[in-house]
Amino acid sequence: MHRILGITVASVLLGATGVLTAQAAPAAVAAPTWVTANSDSTGDQDGAAIATNRNGYVAVVWEDDRDTTAPEDNAHSEIYLRLFRNGTAVYEKKLSAAGGSGVTNWRHLTPDVGLDDKGNAVVVWADDPDGNGYYNIPYRVVNTAGTVTASGSANTSSDGQQIKPRVAVDPDGAPSSAAVAFTVAWEDIQTGTPATIKAAGFTGPTTRAWEVTASATTGQHHNPDVAVSASGDAVVVWDDDGDANASYDVGLVRLARTNGAVNLSRRTANATLTGEQTRASVAANFNGDFAVAWQSGTSGATRSFTSTGAARHADVQVATGVRLPSIGIDDQANTVVGWTAQATDLDVWLRGFGPNGTDTGRLTAQRLSQATTGRQEQLAVAVSPWSEVAIAYTDDNDGNTFDQVILGHSFANNGW
Repeated sequence: MHRILGITVASVLLGATGVLTAQAAPAAVAAPTWVTANSDSTGDQDGAAIATNRNGYVAVVWEDDRDTTAPEDNAHSEIYLRLFRNGTAVYEKKLSAAGGSGVTNWRHLTPDVGLDDKGNAVVVWADDPDGNGYYNIPYRVVNTAGTVTASGSANTSSDGQQIKPRVAVDPDGAPSSAAVAFTVAWEDIQTGTPATIKAAGFTGPTTRAWEVTASATTGQHHNPDVAVSASGDAVVVWDDDGDANASYDVGLVRLARTNGAVNLSRRTANATLTGEQTRASVAANFNGDFAVAWQSGTSGATRSFTSTGAARHADVQVATGVRLPSIGIDDQANTVVGWTAQATDLDVWLRGFGPNGTDTGRLTAQRLSQATTGRQEQLAVAVSPWSEVAIAYTDDNDGNTFDQVILGHSFANNGW
């Protein structure tokens, strides 16, 4: 699965900015098993998201646009889900429905997926089936046989815009019944008011327990992500400009499983308050430890927290030239951060960290793609409780501008 590189001395430097920079350390090199996630390569497939669990399941969702028009034209994109177990495909399923009669510009975009430990998948996306340019957030619950067992809408009101949804699933289900339980977060835009972050908690496949505004209502709030532990509580992060000064930090709050009440007060996830801190990704483990990664200016940063919300360290620089980071966490609070390089020749990278913010014994910073020619981007990372890593990214190695979704699996975030 991996091999050990030469050992070097590890050190951590704390500069005047308060940013920890993790230095070279004994490290692992990833050697994934590669497979094309989508079985049909017609048209353009991109915008993938990924999830994994403790029992060998990996789920990948993506936008699938098979009309072979220009790749940048996302009209007629559908949402596809494919489930794998121990590297073998279990099913592939289209979850969205085309627009109604006479509708020409329908779109289904920005999917996300979560898994419970039984292998049930929950998928959300931004949905415009009537082509009017306004989106809502549907969800589907799909079992390991590929059967849709529940469906509904995450948002209760269809007024305005509901976009950029993210979903996280309780790994062991609702406590009273072990039913599929999950939380959805999205960006809500209403005419004449600043964008806010909404969240809705489901204690069963069709049982909405609550819907709340997770962010402040002043200033602008964008690009949410959400993570759920076995308690069912949801950690939500987003681009936060609550003071309306047009400068963003990473907002963070935790919401209670039963009623959406705030049980970890709204705060800033990043310790560094200078520059733009945006595009945050969050992951939580079974015990409720969580970690956040984000764009910090033109670099990437990460920070780890205990289940009580206490930061384990200051901001750690992941790398320079980071776009769209994605993070996963195991049950020992080790993390993996993946990103797209901010370069003309786009490529995907990842790096592993321990709970203390160093990369000692973890995956060294490395380019990670099945092919290195052409364009690879939109990397999404998932980490199982056992530190098994799975990734998905968009690939155009032949340069024809039409993408495929590549899945890499069966490697680990350690050096042994």
